[in-house]
Amino acid sequence: MAAQQVYFLFAAVPALALGSRGVDFAAGVVLGTVNFLALARLIQELVYVRKGAVAVQMFSFYGRLALTALAIYALVVVNGSSVVWLLIGFSTVLINILLWGMSQILGKTSKEA
Repeated sequence: MAAQQVYFLFAAVPALALGSRGVDFAAGVVLGTVNFLALARLIQELVYVRKGAVAVQMFSFYGRLALTALAIYALVVVNGSSVVWLLIGFSTVLINILLWGMSQILGKTSKEA
């Protein structure tokens, strides 16, 4: 699933040629991909942690949330980016998850008891 999100990131590069809205879309894809990959890496590390996993997860989540909020604030307020195009780019993570889930459901060939 992480590899598919990286493919979404590469697929957003041609949008840069569309002007400011394309740049806003690509910035949303970059923010979504960075957050998704950071979460995927954190979950893989937490599997092996016995003590303090909740604290690590909370600090990581709120730290990433604060950095993402600052980036979106800078893009919208300072740069004047379109919120709609940023959210469309950010939603590629949800599209990726939905496509992965559909492929898992459609890929099952046997019935479970």
